[in-house]
Amino acid sequence: MTRLVENDIAGLERELDVYEEELLKKTGLNLSEVACAGGNITIHDLRKAAQSYRVAVVPITSGEGVIGGFTQFVASIIRKMGFQATVTEETDVAGFYEGVCQENEIIFMADDKKFIALNLRTKKVIDNGYGTGRGFGAALAGMADGLAGREVLVIGFGPVGSSAAEYLLESGAKVAVYDQNELRMKETKKDMKQEPNLKQALKIYDFLIDATPEGEFISPEDLTDQAMIAAPGIPLGLNAQAFEKYKDRVIHDPLQIGVATMLALAVG
Repeated sequence: MTRLVENDIAGLERELDVYEEELLKKTGLNLSEVACAGGNITIHDLRKAAQSYRVAVVPITSGEGVIGGFTQFVASIIRKMGFQATVTEETDVAGFYEGVCQENEIIFMADDKKFIALNLRTKKVIDNGYGTGRGFGAALAGMADGLAGREVLVIGFGPVGSSAAEYLLESGAKVAVYDQNELRMKETKKDMKQEPNLKQALKIYDFLIDATPEGEFISPEDLTDQAMIAAPGIPLGLNAQAFEKYKDRVIHDPLQIGVATMLALAVG
């Protein structure tokens, strides 16, 4: 999991409505609908779950400590999906205890290594990498008006990229993978094509998932004119010129889709 810094999320809580309008314009789906597609749950069932679940977000101080604004932003995303959500006053184990005592049945919490949603009712645990990968796969499918039978390149085959690839295969896409780590490439499934050269691959595929933690390594001349990019990786892999050219066909955010899809998966 890439550790965010306060600047990655500063001001985004106030701009959730604007963010969702842009997401709807690009994909035809609002945030809840993207999350439901990635989480394999209907909007009806999500709304029903919102009536019966309360959510607590627990600040965790271990490691490098609490990221300013992180828990508040996570809670805002959850509320955006129609759920009651609070940030506990206490941190760590005391915060978890507080959340349970206040009869919350879903707990969100993150340290330097893991960001999870825990459903206390069903004992289901959802990892952020899994939710983020599936959510961005769903967002790309929405932007492309479906990916069945179409070729998609997944760049980076860590927890996010592998989860995105899993979702894409379920959607009927033809998945190709590039990762500079040979051990990760060996983990790809038989029905995934392996691309040995990223620069060459970028010039072939119109649909891309950038799930790397590397910034500004993609230039405009690397991409096809029709390229659509879902980029869960932090920082953004497109350089400033590439983003300016393709910004109407780029989906990129630090938390919104990942948190929303984690919640959909947790109650699904």
